[in-house]
Amino acid sequence: MHVTKKNGTLQKFSRTKLYRGIRKAGAGIKDADWVTKQVMKHVYDKISTRKIGEMVATNLRKVDKKTAASFKKVFSRNWGL
Repeated sequence: MHVTKKNGTLQKFSRTKLYRGIRKAGAGIKDADWVTKQVMKHVYDKISTRKIGEMVATNLRKVDKKTAASFKKVFSRNWGL
């Protein structure tokens, strides 16, 4: 399975990279694990990294609003939203 990056290139999907990014945003181990599992249910081949980021933000908001706000700030800056 691959993801479509912002510049249009394809990269192999990495569950570990997803989990690490959520942890780096400040989520605890249990929250990061839960969010990763929720996002994994909806990942499909060639999904955009933007869509993945939106799913992460939505699910983070359910468990940790402060971390979700931090993630959204960085995500928005990188995507020019």
